[in-house]
Amino acid sequence: MITLQEAYFKAKSEGEKCGLTCLKDCRDFERFWGFFFMPSGEKVYGPGYITVNKKNGAISEIFGHSDMKLFRKSTSIPIEQFAEYNVAI
Repeated sequence: MITLQEAYFKAKSEGEKCGLTCLKDCRDFERFWGFFFMPSGEKVYGPGYITVNKKNGAISEIFGHSDMKLFRKSTSIPIEQFAEYNVAI
């Protein structure tokens, strides 16, 4: 089982590979956490949520619009708690 903080760092590292450095949303999807990053200073959204499996830390990606039922069941997590780790919020 990995913590939310560990998941954040994994997702952030993955996003940085694609130039996605600004965290805009974080959600709890029950089996995994989702982190939505955008390029810094841009108003165009990134490709989707970088997800981290809560049990094994596996990284994948989902698109909120592709599974609205899953997205609606998710819980928002305040991103302010990541401010000390992410100056690009």
